[in-house]
Amino acid sequence: MKVGFTMDMRNPRGEPWKQFWEDRLWLFREAEAMGFDYLMVQEHFFTKDGYAPSATVFLTLLAERTSTARIGSYTYVLPLHNAARLAQELALIDHLSDGRLDVTVGSGHRALEYVAFGHSPKTRPSRMEEGLQVLLKAWTERPFTFTGRYYDLKDITVTPAPLQQPHPPLWVAATAPPAAARAGRYGANLHGASVDPAFHQAYRDGLAEAGVDPATRRVSNPWSITVTDEKPEAVWERNKELYFDRWDFYRQIRIEMGDPDLDYGLTPGPDAYRDFELIGDADTVLGTLRGFADTLPLTDIVHSGPTGGVPIREEAYGDLKRFADRVMPELKRW
Repeated sequence: MKVGFTMDMRNPRGEPWKQFWEDRLWLFREAEAMGFDYLMVQEHFFTKDGYAPSATVFLTLLAERTSTARIGSYTYVLPLHNAARLAQELALIDHLSDGRLDVTVGSGHRALEYVAFGHSPKTRPSRMEEGLQVLLKAWTERPFTFTGRYYDLKDITVTPAPLQQPHPPLWVAATAPPAAARAGRYGANLHGASVDPAFHQAYRDGLAEAGVDPATRRVSNPWSITVTDEKPEAVWERNKELYFDRWDFYRQIRIEMGDPDLDYGLTPGPDAYRDFELIGDADTVLGTLRGFADTLPLTDIVHSGPTGGVPIREEAYGDLKRFADRVMPELKRW
């Protein structure tokens, strides 16, 4: 089992931005020293709390400030980017990182972002399909030509070519079966966010359609984990408002998107998201994760990091260090 680390980088307390980002870069470096296999930067646009930074800018800094862990996106909202331009930027980062780059793309699920970029949210699937085709062609064909609904590209050459050949490892993020099936059809690794067996079967069906052996691909699921020596409910009570903001953001944007597959079906309340936070000692955390690892085809577990507002150099660091010391060694043996 490989173990990744990401952070949503929200700034609900209004910390000075330069120090805010420096603190998160510091925690990423510490995570590398703790032995995490890869570090991932998230992407959103136009949020009140700054969630999240420009992924490309932040990945460039990570390439400079780290040396052993792989780095990557989690995820680029591909339909909001020109896929050919993104392919060129990522090829550059692949070289700057000495070939440590993984690339995760997804269709996103925030209507405001689509509207702000001049797109209808209803075009998410078709824009995602074309974006994936252009991204892969840009990395593997020189020159390449593509004509579709959204792109009309003739004799385009992306230079430099990626350092990793034929291209950096490609992941597709998905929360629902149709998106998981798409990941499989493109032969991508899957950063999933579902423990529904039907979701994972959809991915395997997509791989079969593409003629790809599932044993050659990786599958992850994220958990928000706090390894603590305190009573779990004490941690929950201290940070419950921050946890609520983290999870209710997703509830709201999924409802706004109008896709029933994205609706949590929860009524918001002070403790509505208690089960979304895995809080406890090492044995509790390992016991919970073991149950999912035994029933799902997971090769990776993603630690989704501290929620916005938790002090990074104190509480967040301590939680992460306990995870790295007490939980991660056992995970890596699975």
